[in-house]
Amino acid sequence: MVKVGIIGLGFMGRMHYEVYKKHLGARVVAIADYRKARRNGNWQDVGGNIANKSRKGENLTGISTYAKPEALLADPQVEMVDICLPTDLHAQVAIAALQAGKHVLLEKPMTLNSRQGQAIVKEAARAKKYFMVAHCIRFWPEYQVARELVRSRKYGRVKEAFFRRVVSPPTYGDKNWYFDSARSGAAQLDLHIHDVDYMLYLLGKPTSLYAWGSKGPSGGIDTVHCLYRYPAGVNVTIVGGWSYHGTFPFNMEFCIRCSKATMVYNLADGKSLTVYTHNGQEIKPPLPEGDGYSREIDYFLACIEQKVRPKIVTASSSLQTIKMIERELKGVTPDRTVKITRHPQLPAPEQSYFALVVGCVCCVVDSASAGQAILSRYVAR
Repeated sequence: MVKVGIIGLGFMGRMHYEVYKKHLGARVVAIADYRKARRNGNWQDVGGNIANKSRKGENLTGISTYAKPEALLADPQVEMVDICLPTDLHAQVAIAALQAGKHVLLEKPMTLNSRQGQAIVKEAARAKKYFMVAHCIRFWPEYQVARELVRSRKYGRVKEAFFRRVVSPPTYGDKNWYFDSARSGAAQLDLHIHDVDYMLYLLGKPTSLYAWGSKGPSGGIDTVHCLYRYPAGVNVTIVGGWSYHGTFPFNMEFCIRCSKATMVYNLADGKSLTVYTHNGQEIKPPLPEGDGYSREIDYFLACIEQKVRPKIVTASSSLQTIKMIERELKGVTPDRTVKITRHPQLPAPEQSYFALVVGCVCCVVDSASAGQAILSRYVAR
């Protein structure tokens, strides 16, 4: 039985608490939140964009409550800490928890930037206890099974993929912290990162990317479109954001086309993962029970019990995801926008194509000069 302390009782803290309540291998023994009402079990105002909408109060009898994370970390009965704080607090509290000798499950994103992420990687490597970032999509049943099918090459190699994750603005954050990009990293880091991380988990590191986006309610990039390129002409498109109006519902979806089949999942249509094969079959693969939240926690608790470090999500893989988001940001920075003008040397049919190439900012993962080479080919025509 792993004794758990939860720091932060917002949307994700509540989601994780519900998982531990039902888990036979864990028990919540402590919680920390600066809000007295939350420490008293008044959780009716806890919002979110998916799953549990009940927002009922909670009987916390037998659970130690603290106003500050430091007090919970000093509690000797706590073996594992689940950190569900605003992103700007992740690095400080995660490092303190590791130094206090606790196992640490840290809600995604890992940190605001790669510098902070590197500090966690170093501390996690020194620590005797285990560390994992809660990248739930790696554990989400439909996404997990799709990856298994891709890796098995049952339907051949991936030819192209599309991922989309959209929702209305997250108004449920404490003091509207989501709407301060200096704290949340905007939708690009908080929401869109799910699909970037999954892409890396599915296909590895790409060779180049094109990124464009727009600012939204956070003051940062709250809508982003990316085109990633892999060897052998494989393209991956990712769209994400939280700038959509009113009660626009949360949705996540993907379409992965392989040489012998296409895999499709769309949360909004209520259908299970479906595989459409080249010979006309429509297959619905069996899925493991649970969701991404319960399955990531199951996995981390199993690692603790079995005394093995997590492999599905490592500190280093989480850092690489942060670095990829930073590469995207280079492509959507406003001062890199290229004004589109008519190019007199190009024949009329090619003018629109030239404008598209120039208008889409090229951010190359491994070679900064490749983007200039692409443009120069068309200028020289």
